[in-house]
Amino acid sequence: MNQTNAEYRVAAMMAASALFTLAGYEFIRSASTVLFKNAYGAENLPLVMAAMPVVVFAGVALYGWILSQLGPRRTLLVTSLGSASVILACYLILQTGSKTITPVLFLFKEFYIVLLIEQYWSYINSSVSPQTARRVNGPVTGIAGIGGAIGGTLVGMSAESLGTETMVLLAAVALLPAALVSDFTYRIHGEPEVPTKQESHGHLALSLFRENPVLVSLIAIVLSSQVIAAVLDFKFQELLSLEYTGRPDEETAFQGWFWGTLNTSVLVLQFILAPLLMSFIAIRWIHLMMPLIHLVAISLAIMEPNVFTVGTAFFLFKAFDYSVFRAAKEVLYVPLGFDERYRAKEVIDVFGYRTGKGGSSVAIVLLQKAGVAMNNYYLAIGFAMAVLWLALVFPLTRSPETPAGEGQVDTGG
Repeated sequence: MNQTNAEYRVAAMMAASALFTLAGYEFIRSASTVLFKNAYGAENLPLVMAAMPVVVFAGVALYGWILSQLGPRRTLLVTSLGSASVILACYLILQTGSKTITPVLFLFKEFYIVLLIEQYWSYINSSVSPQTARRVNGPVTGIAGIGGAIGGTLVGMSAESLGTETMVLLAAVALLPAALVSDFTYRIHGEPEVPTKQESHGHLALSLFRENPVLVSLIAIVLSSQVIAAVLDFKFQELLSLEYTGRPDEETAFQGWFWGTLNTSVLVLQFILAPLLMSFIAIRWIHLMMPLIHLVAISLAIMEPNVFTVGTAFFLFKAFDYSVFRAAKEVLYVPLGFDERYRAKEVIDVFGYRTGKGGSSVAIVLLQKAGVAMNNYYLAIGFAMAVLWLALVFPLTRSPETPAGEGQVDTGG
């Protein structure tokens, strides 16, 4: 019982850290997007996103090196405070009137949030049993999601009065309590056992992808799902720019309300639906459900593309990505080793997540340069990637590496 209570405490405390981090992210998410679009235009969002794979690969490689030097606790502290410092520096440069910092800010907000969130999950996955993970993963996403709901609502309430640039400053401030809580959690509950240099698979543990088919399936699913996220986002931002031409603060406020409403709605999925599904439905069927939902939503957007239908498809993608899909995906990491949970996971859930967006952006930019009006094909690309995602679920849930008996993948007989 004491061990189980300790597992619950770790999950709750790291969820609290994620709450502060996600609250801050809502301030920077809407602000950085609007600042970039006003500086360079919505049509150049794919261009800046095309740089994401390089930025994220360099960042993940640096993370792997720091992890080898400092261990997981101090690595999380350094990356948390370092992220706050970079965001603060961007805010100060914005105050000079410079627009050239907006691509840096846009790219950094895409990277730092997944880097920190995945480290919280790495520690949770290292500290709980598979059975506990099924019970707590939904509520963990829910507690973290409260931060996103609060942050998005505050952006909606304050962006017009305080200004878009001030939202960036608030994002940096929110990382300070997140760093303190996560470091305190490590100090109380200790660090997971770190492999020796002889046992380690390297800074990025890339060799593990040859050994474990679960990791290959996971990164393939993450890549395809994030292409969906990218094209839905590009289409949504294009439609919003047309709707709010010449009214940047109003658009920032609208986006704040959009994300606030999304994060508030997600709480129902995180606290109620995800725990119920994780308790009573085989993991296989949960993973199959995700792409099917997106196929339906994108189909409706294709039939009648407007702010409402595209926004709904994007809304549903983010809602399930933040809740049910996240909870089901994290269970797969629990029985794995340190390098899978701390190194391969960062490759999958940081590099993979952002490369899915960035890699698709490279292709979009090249086709745009060739004269193809890619905005006409965003929804079709999203539909195709949802079909691919559905196909990729089958090898993931049939892998012998994740037997149902360990609480990971029930093949349903």
